[in-house]
Amino acid sequence: MATTPAPSPLGLPADAKCQVCKPPMWAEIKGPSIFLAGSIEMGKAIDWQSGLASALSHLPITILNPRRNDWDSSWKQDINNKQFKEQVDWEMDNLNKADVIALYFQPGTQSPISLLELGMHAHDQGIAGKKLVVCCPDGFWRKGNVQIVCHRYDIDLVETTEELIEKVKGKLEHALKQQNWSSATGHIGPKA
Repeated sequence: MATTPAPSPLGLPADAKCQVCKPPMWAEIKGPSIFLAGSIEMGKAIDWQSGLASALSHLPITILNPRRNDWDSSWKQDINNKQFKEQVDWEMDNLNKADVIALYFQPGTQSPISLLELGMHAHDQGIAGKKLVVCCPDGFWRKGNVQIVCHRYDIDLVETTEELIEKVKGKLEHALKQQNWSSATGHIGPKA
């Protein structure tokens, strides 16, 4: 009888080919990269990022997950607060570096920073076309605004996390081909 590999400490399968980087750690980006932007609400939103990371774990990519393990919601949100500034700098720098940005708006959240990030990166081009893939289910309080921005800037917009996973997989697989990566070996260069 076959056994399932034990999950990694990050909740990924033991045979995962991806690397996951969370703040305050900085990653040496290997292969195409994806930033998991969207609802966190200072820890109140569901941890949708772990599910997406697990679904992408078979790809030799770098996953940039801003959901910080040691986040403290009592930190003063001010440029003079070292930890807060470090977090925001990590997010802004890695949003700019990423090949793909997955942006999820959770119904029942306000997600003001996610709305800001949508506006900041609406023009961004990645290796596989537009960097952004947006998931905005019914029930998000500003869904109409999100729909209009995505329509005007030709950004992929989906309604379910399953569709989000499929769209970002497609972009990352395209990026792997463009960068001449082998998903079987995780190495750059001609496939053997």
